[in-house]
Amino acid sequence: MRLPWPSGYECLLQFVHFCYHGTMKKKAVLYTQNFEKLATLAQSLVHEGWEIISAGATADFLKAQNIAVTVDRSLEEKNIPNPNFTRLCDMILRTNRAIQSSQYYTEAFVNLVCVNIQPAFQKLNDFLENDKSDNSIDLNSISMIRTAAKNYNNVIILTDPEDYEEAIIQIKTDSISSRFKLYLAGKALNLTSAYDATCSCSILQQGEGIVYPSYYMIPFKRSEKLRHGMNDHQTAYLYSINDQVGALSGIKKIQGKELNLNILENCFTAWKSISLFLKILKTPFTVESFDCNNYPFTTQFTPAAGSVFTVAIKNTNPIGAALGPNLLDSLRKTYACDPSSFHGAPFGCSSIVDREAAEKLLKIDFRAIIAPDFSREAKEILSQKKEMRLVIASKPISEYYEARSIDGGLIVQQPDWDIFEKWNVVTQTRPTQQQADSMAFGVMLSMISKSDAAIVLNDFAAVGISTGNTSRSRAVRFALEDAREYFQNNVNCGDRNAEILVSDSVINFDERTKAIADIGVKAIIQTGGAANDADFIQFCNEHGISMV
Repeated sequence: MRLPWPSGYECLLQFVHFCYHGTMKKKAVLYTQNFEKLATLAQSLVHEGWEIISAGATADFLKAQNIAVTVDRSLEEKNIPNPNFTRLCDMILRTNRAIQSSQYYTEAFVNLVCVNIQPAFQKLNDFLENDKSDNSIDLNSISMIRTAAKNYNNVIILTDPEDYEEAIIQIKTDSISSRFKLYLAGKALNLTSAYDATCSCSILQQGEGIVYPSYYMIPFKRSEKLRHGMNDHQTAYLYSINDQVGALSGIKKIQGKELNLNILENCFTAWKSISLFLKILKTPFTVESFDCNNYPFTTQFTPAAGSVFTVAIKNTNPIGAALGPNLLDSLRKTYACDPSSFHGAPFGCSSIVDREAAEKLLKIDFRAIIAPDFSREAKEILSQKKEMRLVIASKPISEYYEARSIDGGLIVQQPDWDIFEKWNVVTQTRPTQQQADSMAFGVMLSMISKSDAAIVLNDFAAVGISTGNTSRSRAVRFALEDAREYFQNNVNCGDRNAEILVSDSVINFDERTKAIADIGVKAIIQTGGAANDADFIQFCNEHGISMV
């Protein structure tokens, strides 16, 4: 077999170099954004007689560690074409194991490439800028990683500091396995695909005309091992967008056991409901309305700017929720909904947890509390429960997509942030201002509940909740039964009327539905569309009930 020779001039230079130095040095390109464990890797390579090629901040870091570095400015050069950088990539691609072990080996090869880059979402204007030669795509780093991955049989490609230690061991023992090199190439391509995806999403999600891209490519980085999955014997990891975007980047556990899948999902649902409250109910809003004679008017809702929202979640459904003038009052109303269900549930609130609330929370068996923050006194009080997780959430949820995994694919939809498009008052009686505001609160709760769902409200607090039912009539029936039990257990409550009934689907009017009058319901909101809507409307008119 005829072996490829270097060019004549390059061969002469390498021969002179060989005569002068006596031995050929292997070369390693180190050019990273993440300096974790990098000094240890570089020191080991130098100790084994390797030459380190680097530039920019990476070279400065290595020099500060007293590590000899050959600076190659082509790594930083962004102009295209860049012949010096092209030559470097060619050195990576031409590295051949057969030549290295032969008498024809020269130093015109690169044996190891350590390059990592952090995929990060950027502004659309960064890509639209056209008066610079340097744009938002790091072609050099990505090209080197792909080139080394292409030649994985002959070049060690490192993109993750987790792999440096194993690489050092295999280099020192001259036992670099084919399986390890293939594994490293797989991780390298995994990184380049994530980087490409962030660039794509940065452009398409901020551009015009693209709602659902041809390929759903949002990169998520493994960030945290969970205590366990859905069940104790299942393992689980949390993957997050590798950037300071989204609500998850603002969530931080400050006390308690590790999060498991159930606790994390329920905490996130609690924070999603709080985000809905902040987005929808804290500011004034109106809805286009029509009365029973189809006369148009506008319903204006009272902003809940001075209210505190609290919610308890189980199986990603609310089991109690309320608005109150302060955290302690809102917590009291939330807990009164169904105290027997609160064991092991996460609790969320829209305000900072203070000392008074912490003393009350300490007496309830919550698994986690998620809030914007905790006062110093509250942290001290709640630290008595070592297993209780305290989670700080600083960023409201602003999802661009909702995705659900199924075997072989994903179901992707845009999230629902619209509480009303319009509403029709189909009865002779219109809801009062307080009832309209309470309806808005109830519909917001139904947006975080699994369908079919029905919620009964009294004094801006849930007194009956039924979610995830297999039939619409069952949802309403169970919610009314819960409300009846609530009033039996809370005989001292001032207003014993189940004032508002909210249903996220059509209510079929039957004999069981007539219980709404017995329990004191004064206003109903539902989607409508049943065959006997007219009978239901007539029943409401006869009992002075307003229905939207």
